[in-house]
Amino acid sequence: MNKTIYLGLAIIVLILTAIGVYSFNSYKTTITVSNLGGSSINGKYELIVKIYVNYGPFGGTHPLSSADVWLYLNGKYYNQSLTNSQGEVIFYVPPGNYTVFFTVFHITKNIVVNSNTEVVLNYAYLKSS
Repeated sequence: MNKTIYLGLAIIVLILTAIGVYSFNSYKTTITVSNLGGSSINGKYELIVKIYVNYGPFGGTHPLSSADVWLYLNGKYYNQSLTNSQGEVIFYVPPGNYTVFFTVFHITKNIVVNSNTEVVLNYAYLKSS
């Protein structure tokens, strides 16, 4: 009888471990770039940058306010601004090759703006890589 109980407990521990490993492997920092379409206004497009911090399965995802975002056009500094309380900042930019620098996390992303564009950083806070 005791061996059966120990075997059952061991199987439960293995199942919980497998679920934990799967959850941890799917928990990653991601940057998503979406082309929103639309036309330019006075030769400039809207570049929306959003920053969310993912605190894991029990902490949820929250916008990061007052985060400094720098923008480079063809490798040269172009503009910078802070995110609002919803974790977003909007730039009005001419078409071109840009680098978005998320200063608080020291992460960069190269993008091409040829229409209204949205860049979303979903930062996995509890996992460093």
